[in-house]
Amino acid sequence: MPVTPASPGTSAHRWMVRSTVAATVLSLAGLVGFSPFVLESPGPVVNTLGEWEGEQILQISGTKTYDSQSRLDLTTVSAQGRPGASVSALETLLAWIDPVRDIVPREYQYPAGTTAEEQSAQSAVQMTSSQQLATLAALNELDVKYSTSTVIAGFATQANASALKTGDTIVSFNGASITDPASLQKAVRADTDSSASATIKRDGKEQDVTLKLSAGTDDQPSLGVMIAADYQLPFTIDFAIKDIGGPSAGTMLALGIIDRLTPGSLAGDRHVAGTGTIDPDGTVGAIGGIAQKVVGARNAGATVFLAPAANCAELSGRVPDGLDVYSVSTLSEARSVLEKLESGADTASLQRCG
Repeated sequence: MPVTPASPGTSAHRWMVRSTVAATVLSLAGLVGFSPFVLESPGPVVNTLGEWEGEQILQISGTKTYDSQSRLDLTTVSAQGRPGASVSALETLLAWIDPVRDIVPREYQYPAGTTAEEQSAQSAVQMTSSQQLATLAALNELDVKYSTSTVIAGFATQANASALKTGDTIVSFNGASITDPASLQKAVRADTDSSASATIKRDGKEQDVTLKLSAGTDDQPSLGVMIAADYQLPFTIDFAIKDIGGPSAGTMLALGIIDRLTPGSLAGDRHVAGTGTIDPDGTVGAIGGIAQKVVGARNAGATVFLAPAANCAELSGRVPDGLDVYSVSTLSEARSVLEKLESGADTASLQRCG
């Protein structure tokens, strides 16, 4: 069964879908025997501080790391009925009466026309991005300094294709130092001429180039290039996660990094699970399949769950016995919850879900 992130949605929407599924599926069952729905159920639960398929998930080198007694699980959703893999009407009816599983229209989950290959590729890209964002969020939380540069990722037009190459680093623009993509965009939009001077780094050597400016799709000055941020970290952080995609592991990966880079055990000897996207500034974002993820976490033995605040309402009446679900909006909040639990501090004031 494939492991995939579920699309963000509300519990009300999902339960509203259930009210129309039965009639739709029954009519389809008599005609073609399949249903146009995706069935969501609890997926694998993976300890970010442990191994996955024989490899250590979190690999840090070039700096001191610490062992931990904590278990910090990322959670997933297993989805049946993805593009190219329809489910039967009978399977859908069985899911309809199962309080743990949710039923979502396929086109609500995956845009019409999406192929299985496209969906898998997008999911893999989202996971890779979440790993990078988790790294930056963790380093920012720990106040570890790193540098950012701006590189040419591609070309939207051919205006500067002769002056620039993919992989070039923009060092300065019209004399202004470029430290990240936002600083380049600001400098370009402040230019009122049709050309500009820039310093780039190519193959380790700096050189000056003249660039052309034209009106972009928003009528603002544009170089006609696609840019990306390249981060230079003071040490190396790698991940070994296979066959799991999507953006929702970010928060738990960031907590795993923090635990490995700080003395002691972040959550003591507790079994913690959670979910949530992450931004470099530490913002924890909403995900899909929260109801399935808390069940998967409890089935795996977790007693504590960290849920995005934006998903908290979806867990009303759906939190398994024996699981404390804490609402978090930022990585700092998530870290604070675990530190309070580890220290034995009073947690009565902490916001809970369910």
